[in-house]
Amino acid sequence: MRLPKSWEEFLAENFDIKEFYTQLDNLLMKPPAVTPRKELIFNVFNFTKPENVKCVLYGEDPYPRITSANGVAFWDMEIKSWQDKTNGSSLKNIIKALLTAEGLADYKTPIAECRETACRENIRTPAKLFKLWLEQGVLLINTSLTFASSAEKTRHFKFWQPFQNALIKSLNSRRESPYYILWGRKAQAWEEEINKSIDSPQKIIKQGHPAFIHHFMDQNNPSFSPFIEIIQKTGLTWL
Repeated sequence: MRLPKSWEEFLAENFDIKEFYTQLDNLLMKPPAVTPRKELIFNVFNFTKPENVKCVLYGEDPYPRITSANGVAFWDMEIKSWQDKTNGSSLKNIIKALLTAEGLADYKTPIAECRETACRENIRTPAKLFKLWLEQGVLLINTSLTFASSAEKTRHFKFWQPFQNALIKSLNSRRESPYYILWGRKAQAWEEEINKSIDSPQKIIKQGHPAFIHHFMDQNNPSFSPFIEIIQKTGLTWL
């Protein structure tokens, strides 16, 4: 339950990591149990080094299911294939938006048809898709890295604020700051802080949370996909 050494060193100028670990240990000792499992809380930082981060994709908080949460935002470990049924809406709306960006679906396309299209078009499995993003330097991170219960949400979001503040300052202090993709109100609450040190406000890309299709896409513009702007600006491969 510790960051890789490269990340500890990277954050050191803006953050007392040892003190934070002590606070985190205390947080995790209090019931109820959290997701993801303790050893996976910082999992996303194992996929890339600080100097390789090209894009930060912020969500809100981890999946509440221990079988789903793995420390990487939006990656549901229960979903092995696009044909698998999801307990939540985020992942199925993400694949719909990706297919829409490629002209293979739109807002009105039923999820069942999206699943069939993903299989027919040999779209990467969910695990391979998330690894593709991570390997390109997309840091898939939630605003709160832990979830305990609905009643504990506010406390956990508040706990992670100093960590997120240090992460943003440190990433923006590099020669070139990353793009920031902010999905949902909790993520977008960080826009003001990001703007204090980012090298261009055009690097902030906002959209509603994918848990809600009417926030994430546009029923009045069925061919709209948030990934169109993301692809154009970041230059990364998203599908």
